[in-house]
Amino acid sequence: MHVQNYLSKNIRYLRKSKKWSQEELALKLGIKRSNIAAYESKNVEPRLGLILQMAKLFNVNMAELIRKNIEEAGGVKEPFEVKEAAKEEMLLNHGINENVSPEVLDEFVERSLSIRKMLEGFKIFYRFKKESASESGDKGASPVDIDNFIHLIDHMLSLNESLINTLGKNRTSDGEEEEQ
Repeated sequence: MHVQNYLSKNIRYLRKSKKWSQEELALKLGIKRSNIAAYESKNVEPRLGLILQMAKLFNVNMAELIRKNIEEAGGVKEPFEVKEAAKEEMLLNHGINENVSPEVLDEFVERSLSIRKMLEGFKIFYRFKKESASESGDKGASPVDIDNFIHLIDHMLSLNESLINTLGKNRTSDGEEEEQ
């Protein structure tokens, strides 16, 4: 299976679509202009943390940033930012009711969704690295190490989901006790 990496093309396309120079993008990311030039010319691949920063800055899902030609697709199709509708859907799906303070709930949901996006981004990145390494015969991180890391991420996502469910159940129970 051939894995195509569009990261360098997408960085250049998204930067230009924002009408930013390489220098301006570098300042926003806290790096040198020469790094941006290297990323755009495929000489160097940015670290995962920087890819995550770029995804947030350009408001694009990490999978799309790495694996899709955004220019050919006609622009970003999968934004990084979570919309209000997604927050409401998450609340409804997990039974969290209106007895919870809206401020506390909003903060929790925002953090939870942010953690989920970050973990999903890590998972996508490391799957891509594994596929790329197997194609090129690279002996960097072993596939077993990457598989263990992906398993850890799945576990963390599951724990995040459990926490949301538990909060929803506890809030429902608290609300029933107060009414009795």
